[in-house]
Amino acid sequence: MPAAAFSTRDALRVSVRTAGDSLVDSARSAPGWLAVSALLLLLQAVLPAGQVVFLERLVDGLAAGRSSWGPLLGLTVVVGAMYPLGQVGLAATQRLALRLRLRYRTELAQAAARLTPSRLAQPDVTTDLEASQTATAVMDAVAGKALQVLGAGVTSVVLCAVVWQLNPVSGLLVLAALVPTVLAFTGISRMEARGWPLVAASDRRAAYATEQLVQQRPGTELAVLGSGRKVADLVAVRRTEATQVLDRMIGKAMLWELAAALATAVLFGGALVALVRGGASGAGTAAAVAGTISGLNAIRLCGYAFGMIVTAAPQARIYRHFVNSVPPAEPQVVVRDVACIELDGVGYTYPGTDRPALRDVSIRAERGEMIALVGVNGAGKTTAVNTLVGMLSPSSGRVLLDGRDAAELTEAERLGHFGLLVQEFGKFEFSLRDVVALGAPDDVTDDAVRRALVCAEAEAFTRRMSGLDAQLGQQWGGTGVSGGQWQRLALARIYLRDAGVWILDEPTSAIDAEAEREIFSELCRTRHERITVVVSHRAWTLREMDRIYVLDDGVVVQQGRYDELLAATPGRFAEIFAGQAKS
Repeated sequence: MPAAAFSTRDALRVSVRTAGDSLVDSARSAPGWLAVSALLLLLQAVLPAGQVVFLERLVDGLAAGRSSWGPLLGLTVVVGAMYPLGQVGLAATQRLALRLRLRYRTELAQAAARLTPSRLAQPDVTTDLEASQTATAVMDAVAGKALQVLGAGVTSVVLCAVVWQLNPVSGLLVLAALVPTVLAFTGISRMEARGWPLVAASDRRAAYATEQLVQQRPGTELAVLGSGRKVADLVAVRRTEATQVLDRMIGKAMLWELAAALATAVLFGGALVALVRGGASGAGTAAAVAGTISGLNAIRLCGYAFGMIVTAAPQARIYRHFVNSVPPAEPQVVVRDVACIELDGVGYTYPGTDRPALRDVSIRAERGEMIALVGVNGAGKTTAVNTLVGMLSPSSGRVLLDGRDAAELTEAERLGHFGLLVQEFGKFEFSLRDVVALGAPDDVTDDAVRRALVCAEAEAFTRRMSGLDAQLGQQWGGTGVSGGQWQRLALARIYLRDAGVWILDEPTSAIDAEAEREIFSELCRTRHERITVVVSHRAWTLREMDRIYVLDDGVVVQQGRYDELLAATPGRFAEIFAGQAKS
């Protein structure tokens, strides 16, 4: 019993805080609509009590033969105002919710944009971000529901005060009729707090699988393979899991609501019995019955509103914790003049593994040089790159930028030194201008965008588009873009960024041989402007490198120029590239 009581108090406390936070957000985002909604709900709250007063006076006046035009007019206004006030109040709270939804979704997007690569690499951050996105779908209605609960409270108190004048016991019983509903939805909310995370987890997996079916690129691949049905089966499994949990929750909620309804009926019945046995007049009893019936609906809706607040509270808590945990973004300044970079005896071991991914790796490059990292899959190339950029912190050794320990820099300062083209580059289906302009943190000119397209050998196919405003991606009714063209646009972003260190991970893997040669020719021509680090599995792209580092099982086993390494037999480089060199 104490544990249950504690849980109930805790649920109430969290719900009250959630409602208060939402009302504060409303006051900041839409004070006008908050005021209108509150006023309309307050007017609705006093109507049942007004109905009791005017109906009693009307019946008493008719019984006594007095003129009853005043009470009749008042009763007409009260009864006539109930429906329109309810509709207008609903519309006002909906408009308030729209503004809150805009606030929360914009706020979440801004928080996500401030996340650093190192935080994005943390699985719990991604989970919280997805949960926060789900929370925005329910948080926008909390303020309106809070007003509805407050309105129902006012209804109960005012109605209690009016009925109290007829019979004090009846007044107290009318007020007590609110309690079963509140208790019922508190119990429901506790149950839902356990069930909704399970539903959300299944829904996220189902949504991801569904996205693979409806997005053009993965959907086309699945259609060609004829295996879309398998993904649809995965969707069905996850949706079934969520549905089963929801079904159990709804069944239990039905029992709670039925119990609350019976308890409320008993309390209202007791109120009526007290009126009759307390000697209330026929007019008073009739008026109290009519008023309490009207008030009953408001009190019942209060239970649903309170239940929604309690249900939304855990999700709102996740959202606010996530948004508040992301610090203000530090402006990223692109550093264009970098003299040298170095991995100095760097080692790294991934959490949960015993075998190091890197062991005593030392790599150096100076301005004007093009170096390459090569090795088979799993050799440590990506780990070395991520350690250099700062996505991973070395377990041993140091990363030096112009002789300074990179650990002394903030993450934004460190990232400003690099332009990174990863193998899984982004295919952002925005306008052509926006796709390229994403390469720089600041606003850029159209001329800068066009120059980047020329340097990335992307001018030829983009010239056929309808200018820089052209929409990319067929799913938005835009221009279809091939894999190689997407890669050139990704390279254009690196040209536009023009950082002091370029890291190009398989920068031409999706590009035809002729365009590949043109791109590498341009990279070599402008090599003096930067430090270039290339990760490649293609032998001919390595011929112009000033130095090649061969990684094997996390260790640099060879270094030198292309011809030197190929001639060094036996040697790991020759083993990897001998076949390509002959062809």
